[in-house]
Amino acid sequence: MSATEKSPLLDFIDCESLDLNLYRGQSRDLKTGQVYGGQVLGQAIKAAYKTLDGGRCIHSAHAYFLLRGDVDAPIIYEVDRSLDGGSFSSRRVVAIQHGRQIFHLSASFQKHEEGLDFYRKWVPPVDALNEALRDTVPEEHNFQSEYFDVHYLPANKITREDSIQYWMKAKHPLPQDPACHHSVLAYISDMGLLQATLSPHNLDEPDLRKRHEKVLMATIDHAIWFHRPFRADDWLFYECRVQSTGNGRGLAFGRIYDQQGMLVASTSQEGLLRLRRQ
Repeated sequence: MSATEKSPLLDFIDCESLDLNLYRGQSRDLKTGQVYGGQVLGQAIKAAYKTLDGGRCIHSAHAYFLLRGDVDAPIIYEVDRSLDGGSFSSRRVVAIQHGRQIFHLSASFQKHEEGLDFYRKWVPPVDALNEALRDTVPEEHNFQSEYFDVHYLPANKITREDSIQYWMKAKHPLPQDPACHHSVLAYISDMGLLQATLSPHNLDEPDLRKRHEKVLMATIDHAIWFHRPFRADDWLFYECRVQSTGNGRGLAFGRIYDQQGMLVASTSQEGLLRLRRQ
């Protein structure tokens, strides 16, 4: 990417510095009627990165969504520099709209260390991606199509039941800065997890409007762990699988792989899952 180019997604996720530890991000209506959770998560992580001196990368983030965000108002991010230790830095970020907390995030950053390395390698269905790219173009009907190329695996290609599986990448090239790739992956990680909790109940309606007529869904909390380096502008495979539903809530876990089968991130999300009265 040249010095004059900038990804529109990065421009959207980036935060303006207002004062020490205080930042402002803009909102957009993605035709869902509320602020997309991944936007707040990505912007909060970007705000936290702005308080670091460099050399440390995020390895985990845990967030709670408190109130529905207003798409017509900016979001203020207040960062608490909880710790800067020898190896780790900890940050707490509070997102505020109209004077009220709508979200808070705890994130931990670590300098690179050599050490034991293990993960269960699993080669994702690259053939399904290659076939889709050969025969068609990535779906443009997804509500994030301005920023991402996405290919959802059809039911007969999914490798594990009760799951949502898709390939995705940022539509525009990203710079080398790891903070950009981490905030972009956090942004996209909100897509698919709650949808997976509908799979056992035959409520996974492709049409968002029809789905919302049947069930009320809203994220309560979200976590993401970053394991290894990756590029968010290369194809990544996201598997979201339901773990449990009950008591008006649904829980799903996610795994994100690169094309060689390296596990680059893990996610979890719990949300409201309430049937609407007809």
